[in-house]
Amino acid sequence: MFRIHKLIVLSLGIILAGCSSTEKPSTSKDITLRFNNQGTFKILQLTDTHICWERQDEYVKAFQQLCYMLDTEKPDLAVFTGDVVTGIGADSSWVNFMKPFDERGIPFVVTLGNHDREQELTERQIADIVMSHPMSLNTAKSGWLDDMAVEIKSSSGDGIAALLYCMDSGDYTMNEAVDSDYGWFRWDQVEWYRNTSFAYTNAHGGVPYPAYSFFHIPLLEYGETIKAGPAVSGVREENECPGYLNTGLFSAFVECGDVHATFTGHDHVNDYVVKKDDVYLIYGRFSGRNTTYNNLPFGARIIELTEGDYGLRTWIREADGGIVQMDTLKVDLDYTLHKAIDAKGKDHGLTKTEYVGEFTVAEDILSGTKMSSEVVSSPYVVRKRHNESHGYQQSGKLYVPESGVWFFHVTSRGEAAIHVDDWTMSGDDRFQGRINLEKGFHDFSVIMADKEGGHDRLRVQWRRLDHARYQDIPEEYFYQE
Repeated sequence: MFRIHKLIVLSLGIILAGCSSTEKPSTSKDITLRFNNQGTFKILQLTDTHICWERQDEYVKAFQQLCYMLDTEKPDLAVFTGDVVTGIGADSSWVNFMKPFDERGIPFVVTLGNHDREQELTERQIADIVMSHPMSLNTAKSGWLDDMAVEIKSSSGDGIAALLYCMDSGDYTMNEAVDSDYGWFRWDQVEWYRNTSFAYTNAHGGVPYPAYSFFHIPLLEYGETIKAGPAVSGVREENECPGYLNTGLFSAFVECGDVHATFTGHDHVNDYVVKKDDVYLIYGRFSGRNTTYNNLPFGARIIELTEGDYGLRTWIREADGGIVQMDTLKVDLDYTLHKAIDAKGKDHGLTKTEYVGEFTVAEDILSGTKMSSEVVSSPYVVRKRHNESHGYQQSGKLYVPESGVWFFHVTSRGEAAIHVDDWTMSGDDRFQGRINLEKGFHDFSVIMADKEGGHDRLRVQWRRLDHARYQDIPEEYFYQE
């Protein structure tokens, strides 16, 4: 048995050597990721490679496939989203399967899956092997591979231009009271993400960086979203197998406002893209060979980021050379800074003017008949009954106490519109939007049109991006014209 095994490994070494790149490798751990001069950054997502050292025939095919992906796409970074090594002989698999990155000078990050921890290595041993590779960006301060915020620098300097949150989605159920297979993100991981995201946002003047997240087990929102509507692209050939409990990671992504795409694996015959609440939920393509179940052509997902853009381009490179599912995924966000105006706050309040007439939209009230004008302390309108169509405009200056992205939420009866400087949003009943405001004074007005008569209702609230909940705008921040 020993002699046969030795011959197999020796022949494998010859094949692996044949996959080596002729490019000079980088061996420095001081690795900086950066957008290129064209303002793009390419990521190769490898998921569910299920490497088995015992299956030398399939190992060789997987290794050659990896080399092909690296040499064809030439990514700036590769991210493994779990279930990398799933067979005995795990130490040899981890050591040899990472070598092409070292030889080509391509940085990589490993996030673990549920099967990686089932072999003969402890999590600490896996971490030590992964981090022994010169091109690994992983750390293990926790004793295992850490959740990480990976920075991508600007093409023109040392400023941060984008973030990648690479997280460990765990493996199996963590509580005996739950009769389920797969685990879930722990509360401390969600808290880590929130704190880290807010810290980066605060350091960036209150504006979130474009950010993307990579992990193995899909969130519950994947299955909920695909069942509610069609996919942007891709196929769904098996039911999703998410963690059993929803511990709020997706909610945190939405509230923090930076992560606009997540990339997972775990379910080998799903490779679809769906969108929920400005976040794209994306599967990678099964990147292994015939060591576990699969029903899709072998391949990998490619992600191309553009500097300054919250969206992305993505496609799947198949092992036979074909490209499928090329998508441009847009996220319409404008975080242009609105400069404060040169104004002096003297008297608090807003000028409230009431109109009557026939109104179709909120702005129509300004052409109606002016009925009265008074100074009020805030844009809050109490319930007051009217028998005819009427409306209000309340205008003045708004003092913003901190620079950053601010969300405004309007509740009204009928049509309403809010204006801050040249930014406006409108809607019926309830609506919200965001704007990047510099600390200081800004022009402010809010209009409400009740087209049918009845009880008035108008309330304007706000919150800074890193604040947990909306609140009424304090009266001391309003000033008369």
